[in-house]
Amino acid sequence: MKKMALVPVFFAAITSTILDIVAGFHTGWSSPILSKLLEDTSVPVTEDQASLIVSCFSIAAVVGPISMMLTVDRWGRKVTMILVAVAFLIAGVMLTFPQNYWWYYIGRLTCGFATGNVVSVLPMYLAEIAEDRIRGGLSILITVMYNSGTVVAYSVGPWVSVSNLGAIGLVMPLVFLLLVPWMPETPYFYVMKGKPDLARRSLEFLRGTTDVAEEIERLKKSVEIDLQNTGTFKELLMDRANRKALLVILGILAAQQLSGISIILYYNTSIFNQVISNISSSTSVIITGVVQLIASLPVVYFADRIGRRPLVLGSMFFSVVFLAALSAYFHLQAIGNDVSTISWLPVTAMVGYLSAYAVGLGSMGLPILTELLPGNVKAYGIPVATTWSTIIGTVVSLVYPTVKIMYGNHTAFYSFTICVAVLIIPTFFYLPETKNKSLSEIQQMLRVRSTSEQKLEPVPTPECSRSNSIYCIAIGKN
Repeated sequence: MKKMALVPVFFAAITSTILDIVAGFHTGWSSPILSKLLEDTSVPVTEDQASLIVSCFSIAAVVGPISMMLTVDRWGRKVTMILVAVAFLIAGVMLTFPQNYWWYYIGRLTCGFATGNVVSVLPMYLAEIAEDRIRGGLSILITVMYNSGTVVAYSVGPWVSVSNLGAIGLVMPLVFLLLVPWMPETPYFYVMKGKPDLARRSLEFLRGTTDVAEEIERLKKSVEIDLQNTGTFKELLMDRANRKALLVILGILAAQQLSGISIILYYNTSIFNQVISNISSSTSVIITGVVQLIASLPVVYFADRIGRRPLVLGSMFFSVVFLAALSAYFHLQAIGNDVSTISWLPVTAMVGYLSAYAVGLGSMGLPILTELLPGNVKAYGIPVATTWSTIIGTVVSLVYPTVKIMYGNHTAFYSFTICVAVLIIPTFFYLPETKNKSLSEIQQMLRVRSTSEQKLEPVPTPECSRSNSIYCIAIGKN
């Protein structure tokens, strides 16, 4: 019966994450299509124009999360996702039927804008519809679906025309719009808007039962706590618990980008060519996409069994190990040593890094983001976090070529290794375990840890033990 009751929530989760497939698809679109844009005589594109077409996506992705603040708490998570799907449709039309290079500009700007919204609203939606015991696994669907979309673009793109690949991007948002009438708004949003009857109906659908009175009451109390303080940008920064949660999140997202993930994804072909001669760029990107997808699949199962902390910390540790190995190879190569006997090392290290990254660092960032921030400031915190991540990724991408030319590739990768190693320390001490905790329990835990009277003692209690947090909170009594 419990398994049958999970069907509605899985339907809602899978339907909503179709948008993440579209986002991943458009992220991977440029890799197989860039050379074809220059070869396509029907729509002439220069190299400079092609470069700008690729960049348009990243530029608009920074704006997307900011615009989400205007809709997600006013009109709802579901309406925001419908608007995102419409934006993806517009982008698909522009990329499928381009009349000139300006159509590519508008199409890429639109899908970048929509993708920025997707990475912000989807984690919020999934966290608010899920039961506590499966929230982590459902949230990992974001990574799995995103990687699936990227693999589709990588696998199909090299063998079809620009227009045909654009048509694939047109079909997926249509599927979402066909299914969305049966996808509920979150109960949390309805309670926040003072609509308890709609909240109950939504929760009854998601749980597959009418016995939701107890959960509704917990939800009302959670919303009441969240809304005791007006949700503003100032509240996000000035409230001690909110600020600590935000800093933990920003640290994890910084570790993601400073690990050099964007650089390895972009330069994977040259790394593969050091081991396998004449490997095509299309083959190398397919291998990269498939590795990330396969590595992220087990996390759906383990996120709610092992917990968030072990996955993130283990991911960071092994990322450091594989990045160090890759750095050492580049260093030996740079100083003229014969590396033919360890020619297997770069591809092994890269595949190992991509797997380690996907297991925790790459997959748990957004779920943790939605769990640690209270509902009244999520509309501000999520855009801040995703914009922060995008800016760091952009800076890394801009600085890397200069560092490589002036100081060598090994210097850049040693830098990535050191950055992740350093960020393990604050992550170890400040990242709380949220496995099997309700969103209200997480907020209570964070607020207890932020009170001025608290002291940290390694004394396990039923609510706070070594298995779910590094420290226990003991409130000083007068």
